[in-house]
Amino acid sequence: MSRRFLVPLFVLSMLAVHVPARAQNVDSAAPGRIDLSLSAALPSTAVVPPVLVAVEQLPSPIRTIDPVRRSGASPLMTSLYASTVALQALDAHSTFAALDNGAFEANPLMGSASSNKATFLAIKAGVAVSTVLAAKNMAKRNKVAAVLTLVAVNSAYAFVVNHNYRVARAMREARPLP
Repeated sequence: MSRRFLVPLFVLSMLAVHVPARAQNVDSAAPGRIDLSLSAALPSTAVVPPVLVAVEQLPSPIRTIDPVRRSGASPLMTSLYASTVALQALDAHSTFAALDNGAFEANPLMGSASSNKATFLAIKAGVAVSTVLAAKNMAKRNKVAAVLTLVAVNSAYAFVVNHNYRVARAMREARPLP
């Protein structure tokens, strides 16, 4: 039945069940108190359905457990999380290898942090953790987008790591032998 017919049907049913108004019952022991019970509004011949008195009596939805669905991340997501952390560690190692051979940090945001190894490692750990947590949060709503994002981030860091190791090797080969 469409909504267009529900409202008039409800109004007609309310008019058909006309209950004449009755006087309110006033308790003689407590003047000024009004009895708000259902029995004051209905005639004595009315049938009142039983009332639920406990929370346990409320209907609860049946919950089924899908046996195929596992808790935790899928093997694909776990491997992408692990590769993100590994690439951040390799980025730190390759950056230190290039810096030790005479190179300089080309990223202006990391330039001052690269002079202090502890700060640089803390930033890299923070980037790894925040990337993994953001991808986990994204995977709750859209797993494909999370996978594509991690693949893009990991690919970018793979290029950075490759570049850093090439620079470190070139700087090492360009140094004169002692």
